Amino acid sequence: MSTSPSTTRVAIIGGGLAGAALLRGLLRYPHIAVDMYESWPAFREEGPGLAFTTRTEALLSAIDIGLDTCLDRAGGILTSVEVRPAAGPHAGRKVEVNGLGERSKKIVGRQAFLTEMLKGIPPRMMHPDTRIASVVELGRGEGLLLVFADGTQKKYDIVVGTDGPHGFTRQLVVGDDESLVKPHATGFWSLPVKVPLHRAQQAMGTHYLDPSNPRQIGWVGDGTGMIHNLLNNGTEVEIVVYGTMDSAAEEDGPLAPSWAKLFTLDEFQQIFAGNQHPVCQGMVNLIQSVYTVQVAAICQLEHRPAPTYVRGNVCLMGDSAQSMLPFQGASTCIAIEEALVLSTLLGRLPARSAIPAALQAYDRVCRPRAELATRSSAETGFLMTGRAPGVGLDADMLQLRIHHKWDFLLDLDIDAHCATAVAVMDRLLAGSAGAW
Repeated sequence: MSTSPSTTRVAIIGGGLAGAALLRGLLRYPHIAVDMYESWPAFREEGPGLAFTTRTEALLSAIDIGLDTCLDRAGGILTSVEVRPAAGPHAGRKVEVNGLGERSKKIVGRQAFLTEMLKGIPPRMMHPDTRIASVVELGRGEGLLLVFADGTQKKYDIVVGTDGPHGFTRQLVVGDDESLVKPHATGFWSLPVKVPLHRAQQAMGTHYLDPSNPRQIGWVGDGTGMIHNLLNNGTEVEIVVYGTMDSAAEEDGPLAPSWAKLFTLDEFQQIFAGNQHPVCQGMVNLIQSVYTVQVAAICQLEHRPAPTYVRGNVCLMGDSAQSMLPFQGASTCIAIEEALVLSTLLGRLPARSAIPAALQAYDRVCRPRAELATRSSAETGFLMTGRAPGVGLDADMLQLRIHHKWDFLLDLDIDAHCATAVAVMDRLLAGSAGAW
């Protein structure tokens, strides 16, 4: 990485969606030299498919106009969204959600999208299979030193942690308090599976699995949730089921949360026995055909809110900054917002001495949004699993409580959001931070 004296050197630690979005955003600025590091042998994204609303697509285009086309190249499907009770007196009835309806989301496989995002990136900027031993803060204004496992070193002006909820960069910012560093159990578990379309249609029928009318349907059960949608240009069906545990404390404590919840086939079938809609029972049968001995679900974890996302010239983004429950797809949207704001601020740096102001502005504008998304995702989790007090499986109450739940994500004024961050940075640089 050759740089001029005026170049700002940025290291992104973590090669997933958040890091790739920031990398694409920073490529627009000739005064920024950026490298992205990943400890795994290849850049990868694991987990259920990603759902992009039209607002999130606009965020992608604001970062890099080419990112929106990545969705199509990765097999993204423009999908209608529905919510329906799976049990109770209103089973099967459609619940309206503001902003989510006909052709309102584009759903894409995580790895396929990441692969498209990274196409065309100069290989010299991407460093898979690279382990970082430590990050050393140098003298004032001297930046940071990355020390690699092989003993080599490299200097940077900024380090951005996007290495996920179990990465090491969070500790660089929040310190050694284990209750802040480690994610804790939430009382929810999930299980995603993918099967070929024809196999899913045999078990679930064709009405809700019609490639000419792609739909993502969330089924609300009594302590359970079930979601299905098409993936990969309509050739696959993804199913994600959720459940609640009697108490998150039954899992390991906040210092060492368990990642798995195991069920026998009979136990798993009993959990969803109340979801009598044929589509729901078809999903259960499909999962039991994949897990023939024992069903292994993933315990959902989240962090306690960090008091800051910034320490010196190190900052956090995405799940490294704030992991959250998946029920609104908010973590993806927030990560993309953060990538846009941070790349915008760094792109406007008048000098390296302005880096602290840029990072503090990023923290002040983005952290409250992530905390709001975390709270909203948890509330939505109880709604989508039939466990919200006073709501349960009542379709009328569910619609009342969930109808506007996505508004804060869908109504974001992108230009105003970035302008606010720039204004905060300018005030900090002018020495009038107290006015904020």
